[in-house]
Formats: sequence, structure tokens, C-alpha cells
Amino acid sequence: MNANIRIALAIAILILLWLLSGIFKSSDSNTAEQTLSKAPTKVQVSEFSRTSYMPKLSFRSQTEPYRVVELKAEVTGSVSAVPGRRGSMVQEDQPICVIEPRDRGARVDRAAAQLEQAQIAYRGALQLKTAGYQSELAIAQAKADMEAAKLALKQSEIDFENLNIRAPFAAVVETRPVEVGDFISAGQLCAKLVELNPIKIIAQASEADIAKLKLGDSAVAEFFTHENVEVQISYIAHEANNRTRSYRIEAVAENPNLSLRAGMSGHLIYNQPALEAHLISASLIVLDALGEPSVRAVDENNQVKQINVTVVGETEQGLWVQGLPETITLITVGQSYVSDGEFVDSYFPPSGP
Repeated sequence: MNANIRIALAIAILILLWLLSGIFKSSDSNTAEQTLSKAPTKVQVSEFSRTSYMPKLSFRSQTEPYRVVELKAEVTGSVSAVPGRRGSMVQEDQPICVIEPRDRGARVDRAAAQLEQAQIAYRGALQLKTAGYQSELAIAQAKADMEAAKLALKQSEIDFENLNIRAPFAAVVETRPVEVGDFISAGQLCAKLVELNPIKIIAQASEADIAKLKLGDSAVAEFFTHENVEVQISYIAHEANNRTRSYRIEAVAENPNLSLRAGMSGHLIYNQPALEAHLISASLIVLDALGEPSVRAVDENNQVKQINVTVVGETEQGLWVQGLPETITLITVGQSYVSDGEFVDSYFPPSGP
């Protein structure tokens, strides 16, 4: 055999042996990796128990007057007095603006005299009818004149009474644009009154939340600059706002010292009936294949169990969820790296000193 051929064969054999040694090493490495991959994942777990939870609905709110009325003049004349000072509290039937009577007292007296005259004429017509000297037409005319005189007297008395523009209920005089000496026409504003005791708390509820409310339910009105107030739900709208698609709700609070003013912002807190749930950290929630919230637990065999939950509340401490057994061991660290049915190496966090 040629020396060159022998050298070439030797080199080829060496190369082959080198390649075969790499294959064996790779095979050994894969076997080691497979052995390592079969080691269970280490996860941290904690035990959770079901407790009582009272869900709360919170709505942004603001106060409004219980009633607002604009007092307008019903007769024309000059303002002679303004007992209702702007910003003052007035009682029911208290005069706010007084219009100068001028000749309205005399008009009442004249209307009363005309009524008396018409009554006398009507009685005389009835007597003449008895004697056979009066026709039915004349009697009807006399009666009509008497009724017209009654109406004229009533109208003059109303006009005289309307000289005093009075408060229809106890309220605060918010605005009063007229002063003594001003000429006021019928229909012109004398004052705007706002009733603040009781006072309304107004809020907007979503379509999902409106079904949870009932008329007469108790709630708490929280304010940024005032102490909390117990209220009662007095109105729930049946039609949504066209722009926000939310429903108006109203609650009523007592405000005897008028410490609450209209336009104050806060929150209306509604306590729902208590229910049983688990309080967990929001970080424990994972999504299943359908995007539904779930948690991963371990059983007594250290096998992972993925359980769907329903979130029923949220607080600063975490999420309140339903759908779990009364007591359960949940994975608190490493839940994102394991899957349902997998066996894991679980451990509880070390207790403090």
C-alpha cells in the first residue's frame, strides 16, 4: 500500500473517532438534561381560609338642594320692603319681597261694595218674581251680576295678598336681585330659595350596579371636608343618561345645622349583604385558556390544581374571590411556571423570629 494512502486512511480513522466521541458526549449531556428536567419545580405555598366579606359599592357623588324654587311676582308695583336677606334662613310663609299696595286696598273695598249691591239686586229680583213682576231672564241676569261681583272681589283679594311674596317652605335665600324702590313686573324674579334640610346626595351608577340597589336602602355619604353622614336611597332612575349610559341615584340626608352645602363632592358608599369569600393577593390570579381568572393550588400529593374563581370585591389588601373550598393551599411564588396536573416541590415560607 502506498505511504500516502496509509496516511490518508489514518487521518480518516482519527476524524471518525473524533466525531463518534462527540455524539456520545451529546447523548450523555441530553440524558443529564432530561434527568434534571424531570425534577419537580419548587414553589412556595400558603394556606387560605374562607371568611365573611361585606361588598361595597362606591359612587362619586355631590350634594344638591332638596328643593329649589324661584319666587316671581304675580302683580306689578314698586318694592317697598325686602325682609328676606340674601344668604339668610327664612321660614315657611315668611315674606321675602313686599310690593307697595298703592290703591289695591281700595279696590278690595270697592269690589266688596259691588258684591253687596249685586246681592241686593238679586234678592229684589227674586221678590219681584214671587209677585209676578219679574221675568226669568231678568233673574238670571241678576244672578250672573252677583257671581261676577264675587269673582271680582276674590281676584282683588288675591292681588292684595300677592303684594307679599312669601316663602313656600323653610329655605335659604340664595339670590334676591331686587331692592327697595325697584319696580317689579308680574313674572319677574323676586328671589331664589334653596332647601338644604334635608339635602340630596346625587350619584351615577352603571348598568351592572343599578340592579344591586333598592329604594329605602341605607348608605353612607363620605365627604372630603366633612364627616360621614348616614343617608337613605330615595330615587333610582329607570332611564339611563344618553351620554354616559349611567343611571341617576339620589339619597337624602338630614342637615339640621346646614353644615352640608350644595355642590360638595364625595363618595356614596353602599354596603351589600355579607358573603363568604377568600382574600388573596391580586398577583395570584392567572388566566386560563379562555381568559377567565383562576388560581393554582396544590393538593396533598403536591399536584397542581388550577381552579377558576369569581372576583367579588377589591380592597387595598387584595381581591375577594369565590369558587374555592373553605380551606385551600395556593401557590404564592412560582405559579406562573407550573401547569395544571404537574407535580411540584412545595414549601411554606419560613415563619418570622
